[in-house]
Amino acid sequence: MKRITSLLFLSAFFLHGCKSATPSAPAEPLLIQYTAGSVPWLAVVYSCEGIDVINVDQRSADLLDIQSFDMAIRIGQPDKFTSPAYQIGTEDILVVVNRQNPINSLTAEQVRGLFTGETTSWQESKGADTYVQVWGYFPGEDIQQIFDQSALGGRRITSTARLAANPDEMAQDIAGDKNAVGIITRHWKLDNVSVVFTVARVPVLALTAPQPKAAVQNLLSCLQK
Repeated sequence: MKRITSLLFLSAFFLHGCKSATPSAPAEPLLIQYTAGSVPWLAVVYSCEGIDVINVDQRSADLLDIQSFDMAIRIGQPDKFTSPAYQIGTEDILVVVNRQNPINSLTAEQVRGLFTGETTSWQESKGADTYVQVWGYFPGEDIQQIFDQSALGGRRITSTARLAANPDEMAQDIAGDKNAVGIITRHWKLDNVSVVFTVARVPVLALTAPQPKAAVQNLLSCLQK
């Protein structure tokens, strides 16, 4: 009898030990959308939550869908919000030219003329007698939307503009063309281009569902520190 009792005790002990050693389920990853203009803030997101618990998806501002993701990050404040928005930083929108361009500053009027196509030669802006190559983004990108509203008064960029996929690509393209002018954000400004006009300072926003889950609330708290 004592032997049977001992065996039952040992069996219960090992079963309890095995149950305790069972690994817990891995954390469900947060799904985060972001625009090309908000890429620098992904580093902050990863430092808050860890890259192993985050899945990301880059989209244009027009295609952000908070219904299918936990958080969306964009720059600039649209006219209407369909979900709560929280400011997590600021960003400057800059007009830049090639370093070989002798122009070191432009007025708001000159910028408008260049990007609408009314000005086609740098000579009209007191530069060299060469053509102007305008660079922009696709209409759905938040950077382009901010620029169109703030610098062009709602007008569209010239149809002869070349399009870049993101600010890093645009900076590289402008650095390789002495006649180029384009738009980047402050975080992408390196020594390969020159700033000639500051368009606006805008908020960097995190969009969430009306009632974000606890992990999203913790991430927001970290991003706003």
